[in-house]
Amino acid sequence: MKRLVMMMMAASLLICAAPYGISASSSNAKKDKLEAARKAEEKGDLARIHENYALAIDYYQIAIHITRQNAMLYNKLGIVELEQGQRGPARKNFAQAVKLDPQLISAVNNLGAVALLEKKYKSAVEYFKQALAMDESVASTHLNLAEAWMGLNEIDRGMTEYARALELDADILSSTQEGVIAQVSTPAQRARIAFMIAKSYAKRGNIDGAFVALSRAKDLHYPDLAKVYTDPDFTALWKDPRLAKIIKK
Repeated sequence: MKRLVMMMMAASLLICAAPYGISASSSNAKKDKLEAARKAEEKGDLARIHENYALAIDYYQIAIHITRQNAMLYNKLGIVELEQGQRGPARKNFAQAVKLDPQLISAVNNLGAVALLEKKYKSAVEYFKQALAMDESVASTHLNLAEAWMGLNEIDRGMTEYARALELDADILSSTQEGVIAQVSTPAQRARIAFMIAKSYAKRGNIDGAFVALSRAKDLHYPDLAKVYTDPDFTALWKDPRLAKIIKK
């Protein structure tokens, strides 16, 4: 807290300083404030990249203290708070971001991510649907929605969303979200994704790739591996002896 207070005092000095005896114009003062907020935000972004989340929180709070109407700043602050496991503060800041900018898709998704982590699956579904209504092409939102449907035991809906996420971004689990979109990842999710990748490879005729993905799904303890023997998308694998080494009938 002491460090944060000192940083805010420094920021105040930065934006208010003017040559002795000379009053800065309101226009210059506004520009100084915006520049100070921009620099604090950049430092917060850099701290987050280096996974120094506590420092990132400090800098984002400084930027918000200077300019309180920037929805993206509240969204970024919520992201790093979520990284720190601070769901309550994160939820509050995502909600403030949406209040300031109802069209900020990332903040709507992030409210859904908090609900998903708290196992409030119905609320999560509504948030993700709202986000996708604004932009259907965001792969991470489809992935989050898939996990929410799985939480409600809506398996078919969940698998459909997993497929759409992979269609939009084949590397969805390894791609970065640029610090603005929360993507919930669980061991069960990674296992399902591996199985879906195997299915996609098998459909496209990439047999070796399908076996690699199936092996990964097995290592991740995917519970429904035996479905490969009844799913027509895996027909090309059925007579390959490698399949029996991975999955027993």
